[in-house]
Amino acid sequence: MKSLFLKITLAVIITSVLFSCNNSEKDFSAEKQTNDSLTKGEIKIVDFAEVGNNEGVVGVFNVPEMLAICKYDSAPMKDVSFKIAKAYSILETEMNDIGATMDGMPGMITFNNDTSNFKFECVLLIKEMPKKQPKTCKIVVLESSQMLIYNFYGPYKHLFSAYDKIRKYNAINKLVQIGPMREFYLSDPSLEKDPSKWQTRIMVPVVGVK
Repeated sequence: MKSLFLKITLAVIITSVLFSCNNSEKDFSAEKQTNDSLTKGEIKIVDFAEVGNNEGVVGVFNVPEMLAICKYDSAPMKDVSFKIAKAYSILETEMNDIGATMDGMPGMITFNNDTSNFKFECVLLIKEMPKKQPKTCKIVVLESSQMLIYNFYGPYKHLFSAYDKIRKYNAINKLVQIGPMREFYLSDPSLEKDPSKWQTRIMVPVVGVK
């Protein structure tokens, strides 16, 4: 993956994190709505190979293990953009140093939404276990999990609208989040110039409750 694409992607991801965390209650009801149903329905667990790119809630999937090189950090919101940029820069350098090959688009795991100490882990998926270990990052196997998957299309700064719909969908369908959320940024902004077509895949580990 070209370093230029990574740098461009990082810039918009950083914007999305800052905007989403600080504007979660803003109303974008006048904007284009996704086609996901927020009504109660039967939840079927589907194999991850069947996940598609339909907009909105796609379904609940059995997501397999993912091999990744990760960099964990935390910071007050005023320092988050610097920390995220630094983390991805280190990841890219150390991934190259250990001879790992990237397998997909950049991602992030978020552990809270605390503006005083935002906890996150920047993630680059890799194809196979490298023979050499990174210096400051970690090679991690992200555990398999049953996950609600939501495909968001639009500018990263509007991601918070997807989070709100996910919360409502889970409440209606009696699903409870049981672990940190994963996001993967599937579009290359250097190639796709229209922000309304940028795809973010949000993955939330869930269980059903009666």
